[in-house]
Amino acid sequence: MLFKLASTDVRSTALMDCVTGEVVYRTSTSTPPPLRSRSSSTSSWASTSKSQEKLPLRGDDECTTAVLDQEGQTVAEIVWEGRHASVIRIGEEVLNGTTELFDAAFVRVFPDETFLPTRMEYTWRITSETLTLLDDDDAVIGQLYADCAFVKGRPVPSLQPGMGCDYLELDEVSSVDLLEIIISYLLVSTLRDRLYSVTKYVYGRRKRPLASLRSHATRSFANLRNSLRRTILPSASYH
Repeated sequence: MLFKLASTDVRSTALMDCVTGEVVYRTSTSTPPPLRSRSSSTSSWASTSKSQEKLPLRGDDECTTAVLDQEGQTVAEIVWEGRHASVIRIGEEVLNGTTELFDAAFVRVFPDETFLPTRMEYTWRITSETLTLLDDDDAVIGQLYADCAFVKGRPVPSLQPGMGCDYLELDEVSSVDLLEIIISYLLVSTLRDRLYSVTKYVYGRRKRPLASLRSHATRSFANLRNSLRRTILPSASYH
């Protein structure tokens, strides 16, 4: 299954099936009104959710990314506090941020790459240049192709840098798992751009030294891993 992303901004894009040409999912991000009463709903879906009482009131730095299906129905949402996901809804399930979607206890951080496992036993392999999805046997079942043209049914690097599109390929992924994998992709893609200082399609500028890039990414992911472990481990303190 190969998707073309209409925009490099994952918070506002469309995932189009390259075979059928149909948009399978679309993302749209909105910010809340600057002033509202405490009795107002935190979101359109939260008002009918059984977990409504667990959802926090939004602050001025919050926004919500909605994931819409082919019929235009909202099937998932991510509530952002700045650049961090505080609440995630997938179908009827409400998760308390990324700590319930990713398995922080088994995050592996290396100088050149980081492995971020999900609760579904898939693992995202993240580097400054690539983003791949592995199954529980470490076989590649998904991959991001950045800045590519579509030639003979396959994404190939664009001849003119910055003129291509991003493509996400997912193989051997069941329809039941697809939505959650898409949600994890949105989160991991955002995380990778931030931690590796990935600047999309800005060419002709001097890149950060590789040693500095590795050091920055390693420290950032180590801090993330430690933070998530403190949250997930039974001895953690909740506030």
